[in-house]
Amino acid sequence: MIIDALVVAGENRFRAGGLTLAELAVTAAAAGVNGLVAAPGRPLDYHLGPANDALAEAARSVDMPVARLGRVDPLDGDRAISESARCLDELGCAGLFLHPGEEVFPVRVAAPVVSVAASRGVPVVVAAGAYALSEPLQLFEFARAHPEVNLVMTSGGQLNISGLGMIDAWFALQRAPNLHVMTDGVYRQDFIERIAGELDPRRLLAGSFAPYFVLGYERRRVISARLTPATRALVEGGNAQRLFALPD
Repeated sequence: MIIDALVVAGENRFRAGGLTLAELAVTAAAAGVNGLVAAPGRPLDYHLGPANDALAEAARSVDMPVARLGRVDPLDGDRAISESARCLDELGCAGLFLHPGEEVFPVRVAAPVVSVAASRGVPVVVAAGAYALSEPLQLFEFARAHPEVNLVMTSGGQLNISGLGMIDAWFALQRAPNLHVMTDGVYRQDFIERIAGELDPRRLLAGSFAPYFVLGYERRRVISARLTPATRALVEGGNAQRLFALPD
């Protein structure tokens, strides 16, 4: 099973209206993907609850397995805790999605939300690399503070993989075994291969983070990486299937 471990669907304040889940599924199928993990975009009215509901409704009409992530804003305080529980207990979400860059919060303030995920044994996906909000060393400290939760960083853990950001991401991954990482935007192919070959291939997920990145291009990024067949099976689908409980 080939799984795109993160797409962002629906109305999106930051991506010119966004793409529907159906549109993303068509693009994914054309790229050889047959399973998705999806989170809602940030709607124009800033209310995430209805966006979580809309994604649940959209997933019912998509012709491929979709694991959904409930999106919450930790700055909403008790409402964020309630929405996290609702997403996991009532909407059947497979985990939570945090976007510190768009919601503008340092990742450390998400501790109460992550505790909800911990109590249900589900992962939390974090949009990584936002300056002073979700940089690799901040995510490292956060992962160490919540060792019972699988945290998945987008974008190789940071947005500038060419310099110290890459070093920081590698440091974080080495020292926090509950940290996982996605391949989107990682133009250093050797970084992808090094995680798979030297660290732990079970912690690397092929995700496009579309429409922030181009789904087809991100798929080719993974295809071109030099991976053993067993490792490729984990990276391209097995890890996401396990973490997000997607059916065969």
